[in-house]
Amino acid sequence: MVGVNFFGNFDLASLSIWLFWGFFAVLIYYLQTENMREGYPLETEDGKKAPNQGPFPVPKPKTFVLPLGQGTVTVPSAENEAAHRRTDLAMARTAVSEGFPHMPTGNPMLDGVGPASWVPRRDEPELDGHGHAKIRPMASVDNMAISAGRDPRGLPVQAGDLEVVGRIKDMWIDVPEQMVRYLEVDLNSGKSRLVPMTMCKIWADRVRINALTSDLFDAIPGTKATDKVTKLEEDKISGYVASGWMYAKGRKRGF
Repeated sequence: MVGVNFFGNFDLASLSIWLFWGFFAVLIYYLQTENMREGYPLETEDGKKAPNQGPFPVPKPKTFVLPLGQGTVTVPSAENEAAHRRTDLAMARTAVSEGFPHMPTGNPMLDGVGPASWVPRRDEPELDGHGHAKIRPMASVDNMAISAGRDPRGLPVQAGDLEVVGRIKDMWIDVPEQMVRYLEVDLNSGKSRLVPMTMCKIWADRVRINALTSDLFDAIPGTKATDKVTKLEEDKISGYVASGWMYAKGRKRGF
């Protein structure tokens, strides 16, 4: 018989299981190294190279072609890491050893540290499958209407200290997803600012934004354009507003 004469007493079941474990080990190695294309080599909290880099080496650079003519990106890349690293953080150590929190040294909401932190993403809008900006004011989108819930446009905006800071001007929607992402607020100061929809409570007679007190709305990061928001601007806006839960003073309870 072929099996007896060719393999003799060799255990094919043992070969199969060892081949499986070998494949599994190679798969783990591949996935781990691919996962290290960004953020590596490891650094300490002061930006110095960490002494313990782990058991896996940093993979060789690979260039990815971005869709819709957005160019290419190479990772890992020292230039790419430098372009997406914030080096001016207004924070100081609270302990000599690693793992302890840093203390803000300025205005944490404006400095973008702690819960107000943001990542230097590309300063361009997120695009849909046709190359158009995904998030746009509802007033600029044809054939879009509210099918359920309250329409907040025109309602006064009440801050966390119960002061009225302005009125809702428009809703900014994710067109492909048909979801409201931001509310645009016309402030009493004359400025116009976006607030993440998830940070708003819509009542019948007002929109309540509990995270911020009235003195903090003017400093919400703005947008360069009136009809689109970039990924960088989204990060800054969301970080600023959400950080009010920790940094804002004078908020009222309830409501």
